[in-house]
Amino acid sequence: MDIDKITKTQLIRKLIEQHRKIKTLEEKSVEGTDHDELILEKNIHRFRSLLRTNSIGILTINNKGVITSCNDAILDFSGYKREDLVGKYFTKRVSISTKDIPRYMAIFNDILAGREAEPFQIAQNHNNGEIRFGEVYFGPILDGQAKTAGFKIIVKDITKQKELERQLKKSDEKTDVFMEASLDGIVLHDNGVIAKTNRSFLTLFNSGSKDLAGRDIMEFISDKDVEKLSDRIIKEDKGIYKICGIKSTESKVYLEASGRTITYNGKKMRMEIFHDITELKKAGKKIKYLKFHDSLTELYSRTYMEKILGNVYRERNLPLNFIICDLNGLKLVNDAFGYKEGDKLLKRVAKILKYCARKEDIVARWGGDEFFVMLPRSTPQEVEDVVYKIRNICTNTKDQKIPLNISIGIAARVNNSQDFREVIKEAEDNMYTNKLLERKSIYNSIIVSLERMLWEKSHETKEHAQRLKGLIVKLGKSINLPQSKLDELVLLSALHDIGKVAVPDKILLKKGKLNKDEWKIIKRHPEIGYNIAKATPQIAMVADDILAHHEWWDGSGYPQGLKGNEIPINSCITSIVDAYDVMVVGRPYREPIPVEDAKKELIKCTGTQFNPVLVDRFVNYC
Repeated sequence: MDIDKITKTQLIRKLIEQHRKIKTLEEKSVEGTDHDELILEKNIHRFRSLLRTNSIGILTINNKGVITSCNDAILDFSGYKREDLVGKYFTKRVSISTKDIPRYMAIFNDILAGREAEPFQIAQNHNNGEIRFGEVYFGPILDGQAKTAGFKIIVKDITKQKELERQLKKSDEKTDVFMEASLDGIVLHDNGVIAKTNRSFLTLFNSGSKDLAGRDIMEFISDKDVEKLSDRIIKEDKGIYKICGIKSTESKVYLEASGRTITYNGKKMRMEIFHDITELKKAGKKIKYLKFHDSLTELYSRTYMEKILGNVYRERNLPLNFIICDLNGLKLVNDAFGYKEGDKLLKRVAKILKYCARKEDIVARWGGDEFFVMLPRSTPQEVEDVVYKIRNICTNTKDQKIPLNISIGIAARVNNSQDFREVIKEAEDNMYTNKLLERKSIYNSIIVSLERMLWEKSHETKEHAQRLKGLIVKLGKSINLPQSKLDELVLLSALHDIGKVAVPDKILLKKGKLNKDEWKIIKRHPEIGYNIAKATPQIAMVADDILAHHEWWDGSGYPQGLKGNEIPINSCITSIVDAYDVMVVGRPYREPIPVEDAKKELIKCTGTQFNPVLVDRFVNYC
C-alpha cells in the first residue's frame, strides 16, 4: 500500500476495515485473557509506527465499558498516564461531557447490532487545561466466534487543523472588515474569476448592487491593459501599476492597482486593490495644460511662446511678424468695478484677437494686460489686415463699461541673424509709442464714458453738473481761490460722484429707505471714485477731493472721518453746493424747496456738516 497516496481519513477507514476481518481475536471476560490480549497487541503492533506518525490514537474498551488498552498517541492527546486509563470505566475516566454519553452509547449499540458507526469530532480537555480536538472513529473487537467482545476507538488529533481553521476564519473576518472599510475598490479572484468584491468596487465601476461573483475580472479592464493585468496575476506581482478600467456605462476610470496572494475561505486567491486616480490624472493634464496656457483667457502663455521661439521657429517661417497689444484702462475697470469685470474684459480681448488672427497664427497672453500675436510667413499687408480687424472690432464694441481700446505695436523678423528678443522689444517699444501718442484721447474717451454711465444710472444729470459748475466757481472766486483750484473745481463738479458707476442700479435708484447693507455699499462710492481718478491721469489731481466730498465738518462723515480743516477746501465747497442743488431742484424721492429755505437748511447744518465760513460766503454771495 502506497501510504503517500492516501489521506489520513482513508487510512483510518482502511484500518477499521482490516480490523473487522480479524476472525481470531478472542476476548472472553471484562479483564480479557492473555491469549486475547496477545492477539490484540499483535494486530495493533502491525500499524503502531504508522499510527504514531499520523498522530492516530487507539483506545480499546470491553463490552462492559472498561478501558483495556491504549497507545501513546491517546496518552499524548488526553494528557493522562496509562495507569490512569487502563482498567477504568471509559465514561468516568475519559473527560466526556455528560450530554455526549447517550451519543457514545448509541454508537456502541450500533456496533453491537452490526451497523457501521459514523465518525464525529470531539473536544477533549487535556490535563494541562488546553482543549484538544479530535476526529473519532469506532470499530468492534471480535472474539474467536466473531462476536463483539469490545470496542476500538481510534482518535485522530485535529487540534492544529482546528487552530488553522480558526486562524483562517479570523483572517477571513479581517479581510472582510478591511474590504468593506476600504474606500478603494477591492476584488478577490481565483485566476481572474471573481469570488468577492466590496461596495467601493461596485461604486467605482458603477455596477450598482449586483453580485459579480463568477464574472471575469478582465471584463472591467480596457482591452489595452488586459495583458498587463494578466501578467501581474501570473507572476504574482505585488508592485503598484497603472491601468485603465471600464465602467458599466462604458466610460473610462483610471486606476492605480496592486495585488497579492492571500488565503480566503481556505483557498488561495489574489486580492486586487484599485485606487481611483481619474481626478488626479485630470489634474495632471490640467497642470500640463496650464504650464503652456493662460488659465483665464485659455490663450498660450508667455512660457510657451518663449519655448517655441527658441526651438520650432528658430530657422524657419520667415518673415515672422509680431504684434504686441496692450489693453488700456484695465486698472480703472478693476478699481471701479472689481476684478471680475476686469477678467471679463481680458477674455473679451482674447476672443477678439483669436477671431482676427489667421488660422496659422499663434495668440498668447504676454503679461497682465499685454497680448502677443505671432504671424509666421506673413506679409506686411496680412499684418495690417489683422491690425485693422482688431481696431475696427474694438471701436464698434459698445457694450463695455468703458471703451474697448488697445494700443498696438508691430515688428518683423526677416532673417535668421535677427535676435528674437530684439525684434519683440522693438514691437513693445512701438506699442508704447502708440500708447503715448493716443494717451490723451484714450483717457478723454474713458472720462466721457464714465460720465455718461453716471448720468444713465443715477439721478445725476448733465444739467446738474452744469449748475454745480457755475455755483462752485462762483463760491471759489468769492474766497479768492487761484485759477488752478478753480479748474479742479470744474472737474470735480462733474466727477465727484463718479464712484456711483460701480453701485448696483437697484440700490442707486431705490425710492424707499436704504437698509444697513445697502447704505454700506453706497458709502463706498467716494473710495471707488478715488481709485478711478488715480487710475486716470487727466483727473488724478482731484482724486483726494473726490474721496473727501462726503466728510463732515464735525468729523462724523465718511469714509475717513476727517474733521474741520483736515477736509480739502474743494471737497467742502462741492458738498455745500451739491446739497443746495438737491434741495432747490429736487429728486424723484424728494420734493424741491424754495431757495431761502434751502439756505436756512445750510445755515442750520453749519459747524456740523458744513464749513461755517464757506456757508456764510455761499448764502451771502451766491
